[in-house]
Amino acid sequence: MPTNFKTIIKICLVDLGFFCVILFNKTVTAQIVPDKTLPQNSLVTVSDNTIEITGGTRAGNNLYHSFQQFSTSTGSSTLFNNALDIQNIISRVTGKSISNIDGLIKANGTANLFLINPNGIIFGKDARLDIGGSFIASTATSLKFPNNLDFSATNPENIPLLSINTPIGLQYGTDPGAIQVKGDGQGTRKTNQLIDTTNTLRVQPNKTLALVGGDLILDGGTLKTAGGRIELGSVGSGSLIKLNSTNNGFNFTYDLAQNFKSIQLFQGASVDSSGEGQGDIQIQARQLTVQDGSQIENSTLREKSGGTLYVTTTDSIDISGTSADGQARSGLASIIYPGAKGDGGNLIVDTKQLSLREGSGIATVTQGLGKSSNLIVNASDSVLIKGFSSINPSISSTISNTIYGSGNGANLTLSTKELTIEDGASLGSAIFGTGNGGNVNVHADLIKVTGGSSLFTPSSFSNITFNRGNAGSLVIKTQKLIITNGGIISTSTTGSGNAGSLIVNASDSIDIDGILQGSPSLFRSSLSSSSTVAPSIVQQIFNLPPILSGESGQVTVNTRKLTVTNGATLSGRNDGFGGAGNLFVNAADSISLNQGTIAASTISGDGGNIFINTSYLQISENSAISTSAGNRGNGGNIAINADIISASKNSRITANAFRGRGGNITINAKGLFFSPDSLITTSSKYGINGNIQFNIVNPNIYTTEIKAKEISEVPQITSVCQREVGTKASNFIVSSSRSLQPNPDAMILNDMGQSNFAPNPQNQKTNSSTSKQPTQIIEANVLIRDEQGNLVLTTDQEKANLDNASLSANSCFSMPQ
Repeated sequence: MPTNFKTIIKICLVDLGFFCVILFNKTVTAQIVPDKTLPQNSLVTVSDNTIEITGGTRAGNNLYHSFQQFSTSTGSSTLFNNALDIQNIISRVTGKSISNIDGLIKANGTANLFLINPNGIIFGKDARLDIGGSFIASTATSLKFPNNLDFSATNPENIPLLSINTPIGLQYGTDPGAIQVKGDGQGTRKTNQLIDTTNTLRVQPNKTLALVGGDLILDGGTLKTAGGRIELGSVGSGSLIKLNSTNNGFNFTYDLAQNFKSIQLFQGASVDSSGEGQGDIQIQARQLTVQDGSQIENSTLREKSGGTLYVTTTDSIDISGTSADGQARSGLASIIYPGAKGDGGNLIVDTKQLSLREGSGIATVTQGLGKSSNLIVNASDSVLIKGFSSINPSISSTISNTIYGSGNGANLTLSTKELTIEDGASLGSAIFGTGNGGNVNVHADLIKVTGGSSLFTPSSFSNITFNRGNAGSLVIKTQKLIITNGGIISTSTTGSGNAGSLIVNASDSIDIDGILQGSPSLFRSSLSSSSTVAPSIVQQIFNLPPILSGESGQVTVNTRKLTVTNGATLSGRNDGFGGAGNLFVNAADSISLNQGTIAASTISGDGGNIFINTSYLQISENSAISTSAGNRGNGGNIAINADIISASKNSRITANAFRGRGGNITINAKGLFFSPDSLITTSSKYGINGNIQFNIVNPNIYTTEIKAKEISEVPQITSVCQREVGTKASNFIVSSSRSLQPNPDAMILNDMGQSNFAPNPQNQKTNSSTSKQPTQIIEANVLIRDEQGNLVLTTDQEKANLDNASLSANSCFSMPQ
C-alpha cells in the first residue's frame, strides 16, 4: 500500500512536471496577454509557434489593441489579423513588464503599426517585420491625438475615447524605458543591391521605421528601409514628440522635448535607409556613440535623388574605431553607388562636441553619375579628428567629400569654436574621378593641424584632385591658425585637373612651424597650393598621367601676425607644365620667417608671383622669400610692401629662373636693413636677369631721444660688389611715387597698401647720389625701444662689422644702374 501510494505520487509529480513544462513553453511562446480595458478587447490565439491577434476596438480606420504583456519568443510568428482597410494599428502595453520581441511580426495590407510600452522594448537577433506600412516602437506613456485625446499605457480608462485620426504625438513620463536592438553585426552595406541583407528590422520603401524611447542601444543590430525613413530618438522625462505624416510615413520634431538621453551603436550595428533614392534618417539624442565598425548610411543606389541624413545631439557625438577586420570605418556616410544617376542627399551633423578617433569617419562619396550631397557639420564647442585604426593603420580618421565617378562633388562646410586635426587624420575633399569637386569652407575660432600617423602620413586639411576633375576652393575663416609637426593645409593636383584656390582669413595670427618628427621623409608643416607628381604606385592604381598638366591654385592669406619657422613653408608649387599660382600674403602687424620659407616655384611653367603687405617683415636664420622657374619658364615677380624690412643670418629674397627671364623684385618700404650674408637676387642661369627696384621713403625714419653710440666717421656709399671696389662708381637710388616728408620727424602713410602691384618706375621721381670712392656701410645690429615705445633699429659701434657690405652684391646679379 505505501509502495503504491509512493508510486501514485511519483506519477502525479511526473504528470505535474510535464504539465508545468507545457505551461511554461506555452507562456514563452505566447507572452501576449490582452487586458480588459477596451470596449472590444483583443483576442490572442496560439497555434504552435504562430500567434494570431484579432478583435480590438475599431474607430474609423484605426484599430486599437491593449495588452497586459507583449513579448514573442525566438522563431515565433505574430500576426495582427486586421481588415485590409485599416490604416493604423495602435497597440499599448499596460502592465509592468518589458516587451521582448525575437520573432516575426506581421500585419495585413498597408497598415501602420504602433507599439508603446513605457517599461522598455528589446528586439532580439531574430526579430523581423513583415508589414506594409510604417512601424513605430516607443516607450512613451501615451499616444496623442487631435482634440486632446490620449491613448495611455499608464492610465487606461474603462471606456476610453478613441480617436479616428492619425496620432500626432508621443507623450513620455518619468524616466522613459530603453529600447535595445540585438543583431549579428553583419548588416553594414557591402553591395549596391536594394535588399542586401535579410537579417534586419526592415520596413517597405517609402515607409518609416521609428524607435523613440529613453536610451537606445544597437548591439550589432540592423535597421533598414530601401529608400524610406528611419527615426531614432532618445528623450528624457516629460518630453512630448510631435508626429507629422509625410510621403515616407512620419517624421518627428523634438522642439517640445524636455531633455534627451543617449544612443549607442557598437559591434557592427547598422542603420541604413539606402534605396533608389529619397532615404531619410533623423537621429536625435543627448549623446551619440558609434564604434566597432558601426555605420549610419543613407545612400543613392539607382535613379532617384537621395534624402537627408540628419544627426542632432545636445551634448556630443563620439565616433571611433573600425570593424574587427579593419576594413569598415565606424561613422556616418552618404554615398552615390556605382551606376547610380540620382544625386546624393545631404549629410548634416549638429552637436556641441564632435570627436572622430581611431580611423572613424564622416563622409559623402560619389561613385556614380549623380552629384554628391552637401556635408554640413555644426559643432558649437569643438571638433576633434584624431588618429588611425590600430588594426589597419592605413585608415585614418576623416571628415571628407570624395569623388570616384563622373558626378560632381558638393560642398563641405564645418563650423565650430575649436578644430583639431592630429595624428594623421584628415579633413577635406578628394577627387579620384572626372567630376569636379565642391568647395570646402571652415569657420572656427581656433584651428590646429599637427602630427602624423604611425605610417608617417601627415595630418591634413586639404582639397585635392588626382585626376581630370578640378578641385574646388578651400576657404578658412578663423581667429588663430596653428600648423605644426608636419601638418598640412593645401589645395593640390596630381593629374590634369586644376587645384582650387586657398583662402585663409585669420583675424589674429597664423603660426606654421616645424617638420614631421621621426619621419624618414621630410614632411614640412605647410600652407600651400601645389601641382605634384604622384608616386608610381598611385599613378597605376588611379591611371594617372606621368606628366602633370594641372594648374596649382592661388593662395591668399589675410591675418594680423604671420610666423613661419623651423623648416615650415607657405608656398605655391607646380612640378608639371602648368604655372604656379600667385601668393597674396597680407599681415597687418608683422611677418616673421625664422628658418621658414615663402615660395612660388615651377619646374617648366612660369613661376608664380608673390605679393606681401605688412608693417614689419623679418627674415632670419636661412629664411627665404623666393620665386623660381625651371626649364624655360620665367621667374615670378615679388612685390613687398612694408614699413620695416630686415634680413639676417644668410636669408634671401630671390626671383630666379633657369633658361627663362628672372623675375622682378619691387620693395616698397620706409626702412630696409640687411646683414652682410643676406642677399636679394633676380638671376637667370641661361636667360636674362630680372630687375630689382627699391622704393624707400626715408632711410632714417626713426627719431629718438635714445642716443646711439657714435660712429667715428660718416659712412658713405660703397660698391655693393666687393670684388669691384675701386673699379667703378656705385649708385644708391631712392625712388618713390609719393612726395617725401618735409622733415625726418614727419611720418608719411604708405600708399602702396591699395595695390598688390609695384608702382611703375617710369612714373617715379628719383633722387640719386653717386660716390666715386668706395666706402663701407655700417650694419644696423641693435633693436632698442625709445621713450615713446617705438622699436628702433640702430648700430652698436663695438660690434659693427667693417669688413662686409650690408647688402650683398645686388649689382653682381645685374641690378640696373
